[in-house]
Order: sequence, then C-alpha cells, then structure tokens
Amino acid sequence: MKVSAPTSSRIASLDGLRGTAALIVLLHHALLTMSGFAAVYWGLPAPAFAAPFAYTPLHVVWAGPEAVLVFFVLSGVVLTLPATRRRSLPWAAYYPSRLIRLYLPVLFAVAFAVLLARLWPRATDGRYSPWVQMHNEAPTVANALHNAFLLNGTTWLNSPLWSLQWEVLFSLLLPVYVFLAVRWGRDQWLLIGCGLVALIVAGEVTGIVALRYLPYFGLGSLVAANLEALTGLSDRFDRSRRSTLAQSALAAGALILLTFRWWPGNLLPAPVAQFSGAIVAVGAVLVVLVAVCLPGARRVLASRPLMAAGTISFSLYLVHEPILVTLAVVTPPDMSWIAPLAGIPLAIAAGWLFYIVIERGTHRLARAVARAIKSRPIKPSASSRVGES
Repeated sequence: MKVSAPTSSRIASLDGLRGTAALIVLLHHALLTMSGFAAVYWGLPAPAFAAPFAYTPLHVVWAGPEAVLVFFVLSGVVLTLPATRRRSLPWAAYYPSRLIRLYLPVLFAVAFAVLLARLWPRATDGRYSPWVQMHNEAPTVANALHNAFLLNGTTWLNSPLWSLQWEVLFSLLLPVYVFLAVRWGRDQWLLIGCGLVALIVAGEVTGIVALRYLPYFGLGSLVAANLEALTGLSDRFDRSRRSTLAQSALAAGALILLTFRWWPGNLLPAPVAQFSGAIVAVGAVLVVLVAVCLPGARRVLASRPLMAAGTISFSLYLVHEPILVTLAVVTPPDMSWIAPLAGIPLAIAAGWLFYIVIERGTHRLARAVARAIKSRPIKPSASSRVGES
C-alpha cells in the first residue's frame, strides 16, 4: 500500500493555526504556575483576577487542553492529505521517517526535563500552585525511559508528552485512517464524522482514553479527504463589511463550541454536560475549517509571527513546561507571577533554539532515511526469476 505525496505547497494558515495552538498551550501552562489560575482547573474558588478567564468566552485565550485537540485534528489533516494526491510514497519509507521525527526530539526533551529537575529539584509544598505540586517526582533514569517510550503513558516529568502517545499511535495506524478517508471520506463524510464524534462521547462516558482522542485524528482525515472542495468555499467571501462580520461570527462560533465545557456548558446539569465532548469535537473541526475556508482567518494565521510560531510549535511544545516549572520552584510562592512573566519569552527562545539545533536536524535525518529506503533496489522474487529464465 502507498500513501501519496503532496503536489501543492503547504497551507500557510494551518501552519499559523498550529503556532497559535502552541502559544495557547504555553500561556495555559504559564498561568497554571499561579495558584489563582490553577484553582480553575482544580475546581477551587477562583480569585477575582482569574474569574473573568474561567467560565466565560475569554477562557479561549488559555484553553490548553482544547488547543491540543486542535493539534490532533491538524495531524489528521497533514498526514492524510498526501493520500489525496497522485504522486506516491512507499509506506516502508514513511514509518521510519515519521518515528524519527517524533521520537528523537522527544528523547532530547526528556533529557532536558531531567537535567532541569536535577539542577533545581521540584520539592514543593502547599504554598505552591496545585499544578506545580503535581510535578514533584524523582527524575530517575527509569522515569525518563518511561516517558521517552510514550506508548505506555507519561508522567509529570514533562506532562505535555501525554499527547505524543496518541500522535504515535495515530502514526502507526495511519494506513487505516487513510483507507477509510480515501475510500469513503468524500461520499460518506457525514456518517463517518458522526460515528467518530459518537466514539469520542463513548470514550468520555466510559473512561476509555483511546476512544476520547484517536477519533480526533479521524476527523482530521475527513477534512483532508475533502480539502479541495473546502478551500473553494473561500471564494464565496469578499472584503465587504457584511462578509467580514459573517466571517467573524463563524470564527467566534467555532471557538465557543471548542471551549463549550467552560461556557456555556458549565451551566448544564451534570448528566447532560458529560455529552459535551461531542460539541467540543465539532468545535475543534470547525476551528480547522475556519483556518482553511475563511479568507480573513487565512490572512491572520498566515502572518509572519504566527507562521514563525508554527515553525517552532513542536519544539516549543516539548521544552516549555520544564522551564516554567523550574522557574516556579526557584521563586518564592508569593511571587508566582515571575514564572509566567519570565517563562513565556524564555520558553519561546528555548523553543527556537531547540528547533534550530535538534528538530531541524531530525527532519534532515528523517528525509535522508526515507530517501535511502526508497532508493533501495527491489530484489526480484523467486517466481519472477523463474519467469525470466
């Protein structure tokens, strides 16, 4: 089986969306170093300065878990999209290349987290943010290896790695996603999409984590299968004031659905709220569609700062949390504002350096391995040799 290679350039707005999501995750964790903001996620009373960002539409600016769901949909789009093109790439080259791209940066990120945790031990007490306290674990070799493997789950050593478990599983299962998307994704997209959303809800109700997250990649695969038709929708919008208002309303609606659990989903009775995962899933897909279909969103997301953030998004995702946690534990608990204030620019700088030194080299290695595998001569089978004689 083969997966196709793209015939067109990357979609700039999707790179910008990836950068935006990475920045939201960074802000999310930066604010969690402060007890007032962490109280929102630990179900504690939020102080006055944090309340406006808790159960209101403003929560979207630091909705880290929801931004990760957008990452999942984006991965489904990006990895499935080549299968909708004509040029082909052997699966044998895809697997080692993809695993190198994922695992090598993770190994360095785990080593970075261990180094910081050993230099500045994460010993904390009740004066620190509940989120910071969760990171109080020993940076042992066994713990590091457990986190680097990913597929067995991760710990609080570098907690954003939890999402890489599902990225790796999706990458391994990609042929299944591609088959469903290419075979039925265009004609039966609504039926398949509803089925995937139902699986997400079932996962949340039953506690089966794989059902909660793996379907998001499938939703992205459906977007990829229909991307050509979806991008054509942008022609229906112009630069008129009415069009701008319509685009703004659509974008705002997508963001409200994505953060539905915080507002207005928090107003629903608990038995009803447990099914809000369906609305969040629809919101995650709509956010990606906004980036693809709305000209205004495409222009904003293709801006130079967000494109730059998209370039380093994976590196930033991998290194930002150890920096924030380290800053939080070395500063007095009553000055917790120092960690986000100093940590955000420091994490961005570290993410850029990690990209230059580690991730970019990893990409070159992955491409070299893929080229070497594709260039290997195919040995004739026994049956073909008999036929030749």
